[in-house]
Amino acid sequence: MASKFQNRLVGTIVLVALGVIVLPGLLDGQKKHYQDEFAAIPLVPKAGDNNDPDMLPPASQSLPSQPPEGAAEEVRASSASVTLDPSTLPDDVPTDVDDVPPPAPVSKPQPAPKPAPVPKPQPAPAPKTTPQQDAAPSGKAYVVQLGALKNADKVREIVANLRAAGFRAYTVPSTPVQGKITRILVGPDASKNRLKSTLGDLQKISGLSGVVMNYVP
Repeated sequence: MASKFQNRLVGTIVLVALGVIVLPGLLDGQKKHYQDEFAAIPLVPKAGDNNDPDMLPPASQSLPSQPPEGAAEEVRASSASVTLDPSTLPDDVPTDVDDVPPPAPVSKPQPAPKPAPVPKPQPAPAPKTTPQQDAAPSGKAYVVQLGALKNADKVREIVANLRAAGFRAYTVPSTPVQGKITRILVGPDASKNRLKSTLGDLQKISGLSGVVMNYVP
């Protein structure tokens, strides 16, 4: 096995050495061949070569003042082909840009006004009523006089008790005045006997003994 590997290794080394020796020579030969071809191509044409119809005119020859016939038509045709037809443009292309409206100013919320205080209705004062004396009966009438007092508060108290018991009591003068004599009367009534029958009840209520007398309006 070792001898076969060694033989292969030796063969490989020999081939590499041959390649190193032979390849430079081949490359040098190709370079020399290319150099010979370049040297064979003339750089400047000879004087007799200008008879070729395909050759360009010499630089000393002036160019024609007008372009050859048909050149203008070709230029117009080419420019016409480049011009765009407005009818071929799409219709949805916007021509004008709409102005963007400015934003509406935001109004600050105003505080709700406080309701005005409603005044409370004041109760109307009750009208003062003056005690109305009963109308005197027609013809002759009688009254019971219970007493005459200077104490106005005591007079008002007795009159209130008599009226609460159902008797028609009144005073002369009609408004008692402190310190002045005020008479307390019950009636009038057309029946003298009827008034006499009430004397006991009047005394119990007022504490005064009454006397029946003629009524004087």
